[in-house]
Amino acid sequence: MNILEFDKVSFRYPQREEQALSDISFAVEESEILLLCGQSGCGKTTLLRHMKKNQIPFGEGSGNMYFRGRSLEEMTDREGAQRIGFVGQDPEGQIVTDKVWHELAFGLESLGVSQGEIRRRVGEMAEYFGISGWFHQSVQELSGGQKQILNLASVMVMKPELLVLDEPTSQLDPIGAERFIHTLVKLNQDFGTTILLSEQRLEETLPAADRVMVLHQGRLVGITPVRQWAELLARQDQELEAPLPVTAGLPVALRVYLDTIAHTGECPAAAQPLTVREGRQWLKERIRDQVPEPLETKRRSKRKEKPFLAVEAKELAFSYERKGRRILHHFQMQVEKGSIYALLGGNGSGKTTALKVLAGIYPAEKGKIGCRGRTAYLPQDPLSLFTEITAEEELLEVQEWRESQSQEAWDRAREKADRLLKWMELEEYRKQNPYDLSGGQQQRLALAKVLMLEPDILLLDEPTKGLDAAFKKKLSGLLKDLQHRGMTVVMVSHDIEFCGENATHCGLLFDGQIINSGDTREFFLTNTFYTTAACRMTRGILPDCILCRDILEKMGF
Repeated sequence: MNILEFDKVSFRYPQREEQALSDISFAVEESEILLLCGQSGCGKTTLLRHMKKNQIPFGEGSGNMYFRGRSLEEMTDREGAQRIGFVGQDPEGQIVTDKVWHELAFGLESLGVSQGEIRRRVGEMAEYFGISGWFHQSVQELSGGQKQILNLASVMVMKPELLVLDEPTSQLDPIGAERFIHTLVKLNQDFGTTILLSEQRLEETLPAADRVMVLHQGRLVGITPVRQWAELLARQDQELEAPLPVTAGLPVALRVYLDTIAHTGECPAAAQPLTVREGRQWLKERIRDQVPEPLETKRRSKRKEKPFLAVEAKELAFSYERKGRRILHHFQMQVEKGSIYALLGGNGSGKTTALKVLAGIYPAEKGKIGCRGRTAYLPQDPLSLFTEITAEEELLEVQEWRESQSQEAWDRAREKADRLLKWMELEEYRKQNPYDLSGGQQQRLALAKVLMLEPDILLLDEPTKGLDAAFKKKLSGLLKDLQHRGMTVVMVSHDIEFCGENATHCGLLFDGQIINSGDTREFFLTNTFYTTAACRMTRGILPDCILCRDILEKMGF
């Protein structure tokens, strides 16, 4: 039985000529996990918001939406709150109270459930999600991962039949994201909850799904079982005469497999590897007679001249008064000029705090900071940078901060703004309000605004948040171009694959200090958990692989 059905649904936002959704028809089967994929701005969030009556955006729509055979728009607000749960991508966005226990109880209180029933259901849900240890804490003391688990638990305490999630792991560290996805699978297995999930992180989510639905430029490309997804993408690539943007975000095991059969001309097998485990099994069979079992590689440290440091932090200490604990202590960092340094670590480890201290936003309690050059900071929340009516005005506002207000300076600023809007694929949105853009588009606009400052040192907090795999490739090109021009980049990121591809150096922050740092390749090869999927897939099978292309090269392609 289908729990949700869309019949020729189209939608257009006010004052926009193109449709955000165009003739969308599909059905969600009861108790399945359906994964929604597509590039940033293709309409995923708009589609998901149509699945809950009080979330449907304002605009011009057509078509029919049904929940268990009944028009979704005829449901009362009470029915919608109870039967359809919604979790967004911003952990902060859904929290409405000050305490964990109150957040869990808030929805039930709003429905007028008795105190005894609330106490029983909240207690049971807290135990199920492992919240009992921080049940009485303030929500402000929670990490990003804990807040997102709290959001999920606050929805599940209402006992929804359908759970809709919009990129819920976008702000979680790799381990936290994996735990969150495992929690969703457990909910599906334990309770039969139907789950519709939109995600850019396919490495963890694709193996967990039953079917995949692909959206492209507001149109439904197709919907297929997970194991047949590669064939769907291949057919669409031929029709579009170009790869779909989501192809670049496939799990490493599947990418290596597809690239291998593309080189050899073999026909795809029915059992295609999706997980690291399946990739290891396939790789062992593939190279059994071709590549000898590798010995442990010995590496020698290379001596080099003392580098010129663009950023240097010595013995930094910082704490928040309200949290009552020290976030950074004996924090040391050295970043060479012209390098790309990636700082990794779990949610709540202090990465964002460290970046703000380096930027001078937070004053260090102890220690010294040396930033040699003009510094610009891109915060994790792009909305905090937006003050103007249109995207174009956001970039031109930067010129108002400068000392020179001559006509020549304004002409140069407009020319640069035009180039950045085009490069960020925002040219057609130049007259649109920044708050009306998708999450990925907002991220790109915020980065463009920071680049208008022409900094020597660029500090980026989660720069790939909300970006699709295709634009990440483009961002890679930009960062390497900036590096080639002598700019130094320090980025905080949960995107391990992006760091492995682009960073020259990496550091792992734990307990207020960087406990491991160095050359990117050495960093990932020596880590067990904070490492790339390619490294985990090849460990003990092929030596020195941290990227998909490393595996293909070792295999002779």
